[in-house]
Amino acid sequence: MSDNQKIYVVGHKNPDTDSICSAIAYAELKRRITKETYEARRAGNVNEETQYVLDYFKVPAPELLESVVKTEEGKVSVILVDHNEVGQAVDGIKEAELLEIIDHHKIGDITTEAPIYFRNQPVGCTASIVYQMYEENNQEVSKEIAGLLCSAILSDTLMFRSPTCTPKDKEIAEKLAEIAQINVEEYAMAMFKAGSNLADKTPEEIFFQDFKKFTAGEVSFGVGQISSMAEDELFEIADRLKPYMPQALKEQGVDMIFFMLTDILSESTNLIYVGDKAEATIEKAYKISKEAGDYYKLAGVVSRKKQLIPFFMDVLQ
Repeated sequence: MSDNQKIYVVGHKNPDTDSICSAIAYAELKRRITKETYEARRAGNVNEETQYVLDYFKVPAPELLESVVKTEEGKVSVILVDHNEVGQAVDGIKEAELLEIIDHHKIGDITTEAPIYFRNQPVGCTASIVYQMYEENNQEVSKEIAGLLCSAILSDTLMFRSPTCTPKDKEIAEKLAEIAQINVEEYAMAMFKAGSNLADKTPEEIFFQDFKKFTAGEVSFGVGQISSMAEDELFEIADRLKPYMPQALKEQGVDMIFFMLTDILSESTNLIYVGDKAEATIEKAYKISKEAGDYYKLAGVVSRKKQLIPFFMDVLQ
């Protein structure tokens, strides 16, 4: 690696608030402790919730990184945050020089030619890990970085309501909120409201706001999620998404697609779906029958990572 070569810190495709904010914060930390050129990038469009966060703390969005395919200068150097699966990574990731992974999800399918620094902790948010790394390196967290990291934790844990939230996440978020000078509940409510304000979005834009692909054996499936404080708003979003989902199924090349419409206040999810085996998968995973209409009501389910993906994996594998 040449002295002037940039190292990109990037989250997953269809980035959420954690993916964007952790990339910004970790790139800043790496610059401080190494004095090298680390730059945050994004692997997709910034969603409404994340844009609210960036605007609130007056931080510019990272530039788009479309691919990391090898160039004449050699391999592109990359650090991944908030994911470790090829299907969620920026295009060309297999050709990149992968230096580090910082994540809080299950171990995926990315492989490397040599050992790398891989930090994976069972916490509710990658931002919680990044904050710990600031502390471990005796680095002060600025108001702006504190605000971004706190926002990411509030988003990923649904303001501490998600079963993925740990006592450590809450402890860190409260510390960061004090540094960022925000009231956790008031700020989180405003952030969630911004995230569910999708009136000007096309069904495709809504669909890909938070969408991830997964593989279980020979079966591939995708799961999207939108969270809101109002159930009526979620039903409106469902009505807009349903006609588009068969098209998405074909374009994404997966066997099934599920979309979680999560009500933060009632801590439940209405699950809509498309694909020949989707209904059977849901009913076997949760031992439930379909509600009147064309969705399944999952009481107490708010986390894709902990309450949906493992159940589907058990059924499909």
